[in-house]
Amino acid sequence: DDVSFAYEDGTNAIRTMSFEMNPNEKVALVGHSGAGKSTIVNLILKFYQPQSGEIYINDQSYSELSHQDVREHISLVFQENELFSSTIYNNVAYGVEKPNEKLVIEALKKANAWEFVKKLPKGLKSEVGERGVKLSGGQKQRIQIARAIMKDAPILILDEATSSLDSRSESLVQQGLENLMNNRLVIIIAHRFSTIQNVDRVFVINDGRIVDADNPKALSKKDGIYSELLKYQVEGNKKLLANYDLY
Repeated sequence: DDVSFAYEDGTNAIRTMSFEMNPNEKVALVGHSGAGKSTIVNLILKFYQPQSGEIYINDQSYSELSHQDVREHISLVFQENELFSSTIYNNVAYGVEKPNEKLVIEALKKANAWEFVKKLPKGLKSEVGERGVKLSGGQKQRIQIARAIMKDAPILILDEATSSLDSRSESLVQQGLENLMNNRLVIIIAHRFSTIQNVDRVFVINDGRIVDADNPKALSKKDGIYSELLKYQVEGNKKLLANYDLY
């Protein structure tokens, strides 16, 4: 509600911004690099405090809530694979008070990860190495998704979780994400528009403000930042296909 935020160097990142997101809604944040998308997510995660305005979760003010109160309601799947140098089991069960093997395996199945995990020499007890170095990019993302499924938080934040993967890995990860996105508020930082076709609303961010908000189909037919960025991506895909005589 009327949130403004500036960094220490004086850069105004968010300017008197107001919006509301609802349970079970899928919302994408779209805009040019530096528009303020990541700052919005960092404010929601309470990494930063707004200079003015207030953020609420279920009508409770952030100023009255601890960092733990806020973050226990949120799961994250980032573009960068944040795994710990430990076992598959520990990485999936991280942050859950009373995990057990059955729940971990169930989460891995929903994340489309159990098939590869059960083939590892030590299964759930297999070490993933520093930052998951022993796993492929797609495997690491599916472990991240299993961790989020295990936590079962009502808010899910996705930072373009498939953008650095090959097509086959992306398909496997996307299936896991679809299981994860059911019955919760999903906030997506979007870079590739192919991943946000089915969201309920898109917030178009520019210079720290929401300059438009609508469903993807409606925005694609309007003149503005969304249709401009979409056009660039479509043209880029056409050129790629033309290089292989496929378009």
